[in-house]
Amino acid sequence: MKKLHSNGHSLIQNENTLSFVSFSEQEDKTYYYQYNGENLKEISKKTYVESKFGDKWDDISSQLEESNYSYIESIAKCWINEEGKRKLISLSEYYINAFGENWEAEYGLNIIPHNIFSDVTNFMTCAIRNETICLLWPHNIILHFNEDDKLVQYILLETSDYYDTLYKICSDGQAVWGVSPTLNSVVKYKFPSFEIEKIYRYMPDEELPRKSEGISNEINVIYCENELTGLNYPEYISYIDEKLYICDMENKRIVTFNPNSGKIEQYIALNSKPFEFLKYKNQFVIQTDTGIYLMNKNEKKDFSD
Repeated sequence: MKKLHSNGHSLIQNENTLSFVSFSEQEDKTYYYQYNGENLKEISKKTYVESKFGDKWDDISSQLEESNYSYIESIAKCWINEEGKRKLISLSEYYINAFGENWEAEYGLNIIPHNIFSDVTNFMTCAIRNETICLLWPHNIILHFNEDDKLVQYILLETSDYYDTLYKICSDGQAVWGVSPTLNSVVKYKFPSFEIEKIYRYMPDEELPRKSEGISNEINVIYCENELTGLNYPEYISYIDEKLYICDMENKRIVTFNPNSGKIEQYIALNSKPFEFLKYKNQFVIQTDTGIYLMNKNEKKDFSD
């Protein structure tokens, strides 16, 4: 086991490098770092962005400019929940519902959150079938780019009583998975429609009455005897070696997640809160509130942060 850095986040692993961001409160400055398996060095923001998007960044960001609004509106899908029924509306209809009839005059086109592209750590990405999916956090916006890096879907996901803002997405090659920490939920989306296929919601018995008529068919409510039999603020989900892993933050552990049953099993017990878990080369990488750690699989029982 190795402690790589004491203060880092927004990890990106490629075939040869592991990159991350570190913010210094004392200096009020953001630093970017890259690890090649042997040495850790400081890098530029541009190099960090390239490690995340390769040479796609200019194409991706330019497609969300204000001048492209008409195209975005033509491909946009906005899911809303109306009286318990889910339906699609246009982007303009969504803005009218959210901000009123005069939304364009009052807000202009700035409410297309292209301005947050200045902070690429707000982009949670995954690949599925050679296509790129970006989750624009905290707006619950999915950007779907095809194999040619063309924006083909701009989807605003609805929240519900069962999940709120998504913090991370990943793909198992067939579907897209996300986690909602505030409502202890794991969400499965069909691809490429991004319709909800399943939601697993973890809660103690007393939090939700057992009224089946009040629960939609796609909701699996997992009643937990205590917090450790479920999830308590799931922060991050990743797909590694054909398994789904979740950072169970408040329970201070990494767990495996069974996509068919929703069953949770502890994988690594921690002393601090985990925020990211991924694989770089042949090692696991864990980011907690005490630092970034590299760990071999056979060290998980002896992990000490």
